[in-house]
Amino acid sequence: MGFNKAILIKKVKKYIVKRTMVVGSYLNEDNELKIEVQAKNFLTYNHIRATISDGTHAEELEWQREKNLITITVPLQLLSDTNNNVIRLMNHNQTFWLKMDEEAEGSQQFQMYQGKYYRLSVHKTISIKRLLPEINFSEERWSLTNIQTDFNHFSGELAMEHPIQGHTWKVFAVKNGAIKPLEAEIYKEDSRLEISDLQDLSNGRWQLLLSIDEKAYFLKTDGEQLSSFDTPNHQVTLFTSEELLQLELQSHRLPVQNVDVEEEGQTVQLNLTMDNLSKGRSYTFIVEDTRFFRESHYDVHPTSTGLVISINHEDLLEGGTFKRFFLMSQGEKSYKYQFFIDSAKVFKKRSLKVDYHSQEFLLRIYRRKDRSIGSMIVRRPKLKRLIKQVENFNFSGYIGNLRVFKECTFYLTVEDRNTFDIKEYPIAEDFDIPLRANDLISVKGKEKSVLDFFIVVKDVDGNQVRKEKIKYELADYRKDNYYESLQGEDESGNQHYFLVTTTPFGNLKIETFMVPFDVEMQQNTSEKDDNIWLIGERYNTAQDNGIALFRWLRANTNIQAYYVIEADAEDYQALPDKEHVLTFGSKVHFEIASRAKVLLGTHDLENLLPYKPAKGFFGYEDTVKVFLQHGVLGRKPVEYDKKNYELPFDLFIVSSDPEKYDVVMDKMGYEEEEVAVTGLARFDHLTTTNQPRDILLMPTWRDWIHTDEQFLKSQYYNYYYSLIHNEKLLELLEEYDVNLHFYPHYRAQDFFAQDIAEANSRVKFIRLGSKTVQQLLIDHALLVTDYSSVSFDFTLMNKPVIYYHFDVQRFFKRGILRPVEETFLGKIAKNETEMVDLLTESIENHFKNFDIELDNIIKYQDHRNCERTYQAVMRKLSKELDHEQTESIDYKDKAE
Repeated sequence: MGFNKAILIKKVKKYIVKRTMVVGSYLNEDNELKIEVQAKNFLTYNHIRATISDGTHAEELEWQREKNLITITVPLQLLSDTNNNVIRLMNHNQTFWLKMDEEAEGSQQFQMYQGKYYRLSVHKTISIKRLLPEINFSEERWSLTNIQTDFNHFSGELAMEHPIQGHTWKVFAVKNGAIKPLEAEIYKEDSRLEISDLQDLSNGRWQLLLSIDEKAYFLKTDGEQLSSFDTPNHQVTLFTSEELLQLELQSHRLPVQNVDVEEEGQTVQLNLTMDNLSKGRSYTFIVEDTRFFRESHYDVHPTSTGLVISINHEDLLEGGTFKRFFLMSQGEKSYKYQFFIDSAKVFKKRSLKVDYHSQEFLLRIYRRKDRSIGSMIVRRPKLKRLIKQVENFNFSGYIGNLRVFKECTFYLTVEDRNTFDIKEYPIAEDFDIPLRANDLISVKGKEKSVLDFFIVVKDVDGNQVRKEKIKYELADYRKDNYYESLQGEDESGNQHYFLVTTTPFGNLKIETFMVPFDVEMQQNTSEKDDNIWLIGERYNTAQDNGIALFRWLRANTNIQAYYVIEADAEDYQALPDKEHVLTFGSKVHFEIASRAKVLLGTHDLENLLPYKPAKGFFGYEDTVKVFLQHGVLGRKPVEYDKKNYELPFDLFIVSSDPEKYDVVMDKMGYEEEEVAVTGLARFDHLTTTNQPRDILLMPTWRDWIHTDEQFLKSQYYNYYYSLIHNEKLLELLEEYDVNLHFYPHYRAQDFFAQDIAEANSRVKFIRLGSKTVQQLLIDHALLVTDYSSVSFDFTLMNKPVIYYHFDVQRFFKRGILRPVEETFLGKIAKNETEMVDLLTESIENHFKNFDIELDNIIKYQDHRNCERTYQAVMRKLSKELDHEQTESIDYKDKAE
């Protein structure tokens, strides 16, 4: 027998590698949570520490050891209700990676304490999180006896000491912190609870929860024999565990012996060998698109060996994503089945190349983790492309994988981002394309614009098959840098500048601006005027912190403040004092921009400068750059990190100390003196003098939606469309004489305008620009949004906010700056039923605000944010004076 090195190494590791395993947890009579950790291969236990942290501060925990079992004591009063509580076990200040013992993992790691429900999980550290914070749990259990079952529902008698008629009651199913409302009825004559329609529940083990008014009770049984029943989607088993009534759901399955796939004309033929289908019965085969949540249905009939289904190319290939397969039986009781595969050996053929729309697609069937055949991977042909070099405005690159495109031609296109005008250049596999100023001038649609690069593929009829952005191999992204420049003059003598830049993802683009022929620039633009401040928001708006600060400066200081906006913007007409309002790109705009020492913007300074903000242009490097912000940071990561600039902001305005230290300094890289806690300028004008009673629905955008087709097929569109047509909500609005005003994101306005026109008179559409956002917030009693930071403005007015988080994981797929509980101050609905229930509750309670704590989000609530911002800028200009000097020198004489 030979020497096995791998076995030896495994044995050595067993005795020398330190291991820490969580083997159990329990609550003792002193309301302390005891967590048992088994430690192996420790040489000494003298330097062990255990700590608990909620993300803001850490506490030391007591621990005891008996042999190799360490018991950590967690007083439950230390647990944060809003933050995730993280417990670390250390030795010699090294944190150990903890795992959960398999037997402990199989048991429920939940604990109840003073009406709060906690879950303990282990992944490197121990995490304790309060579940369902909106519910106050009772330790009392309510009995459900004499349980009877039928298709898609079951019922039982509630053992109640007091009747619940006249109280608000609901029934929920709870699993691992997820909560789903269930359709239920309670019949007064026999206190019988009937629960129906369990189709929204997923596979797994659920507990039943009955909430009455503001208290919730888990349901239990008295040890009676329980049975199973079916729903359209699942087989449901009722059983008792730790006295609690449990539901175990398992999808209906159809075992498959063999799977084969082949192309048949314009379809893909799927052959499934099965022996458990009723001959002569009709079924519906379902192809479900997991991305766009749409289904295609095919009527099929069993053969002597199983099923043969011919699926249209379009239903499989459109969207280029995963598809799931189901079979629905037709009849009085319909069952939705998953195809079950015991072994991957059942596949005769699982991959197929299909020609569709002049491209070669790859289809691949595979077995999921749950051993179902419910998915097919659809892969679009990859279009390889890259710009290798840009020199003297010659663009050299290549495109590859051309064999998968059938009888196609290829183009490098330059497209204006505003007008979508294009210039096409035919290319082959390797290309070297010179771009000339005259061609680019003819493409650009505005004086200042962005031109994007694409590779476009067209078929023999000239139809566009593919359109893909193209990356630059030498990309070194900064918002204020460029790689190459080109200058040209048009027929009127205006000078056009073209600068090659890249996006954060390395995609190539050209930024362009025009200097009018009659602009006379001062010769030495490095000599800026400290008293000239240029302010702006987006180039076409005047509703945010920029306009608020501009008006305050004009009214209260001697600063020569100028506000910049496009002349055709709707907000332009409403601006007074036109002498200090500059038309974007005008002669006077260039002159002021070249002299202004201080630049203050709510977004990137691109929006208030007529030129590219970069070194070498009109003394930009000699300005003081101030970021006024357009919201409170702490949710989705933004692109204003210091590393994204060659010349970063000199002053970054925030609203609280946690925002300054935890977000802008720790995560975005700014220094202490570069961040000022002043509060946002627009907060100064948040006052409520009237008593509004209408609801404002104001969702933000989804950055993964790029086309009209994607939008109309999106979960985003369908969820909001469904909400504004919800019959229960419309009846509620009518009953209480409340209107729902829908103010969609500007990118979604045109789509929803027609939907609302066809909805109900209680749902009203608000056109972009018809009112300022600030006025909308003032005029409404309740805000419904998803992730928008305008919620902080609303909360600051002591009015309630309800958040719609149906896609929270996808929205924060690139990370979240602070825990959800810290910044979403209000109630959160995860589906339409929860949203309507919360709206009902808020209306019935006369829009009373929720019990929230605002200090960690907005430090100052005194309407002096503009003043603090002004003083912070003055300090940055090295003109810091004490308060009395500032009042007498810098502020206008009130008697003037």
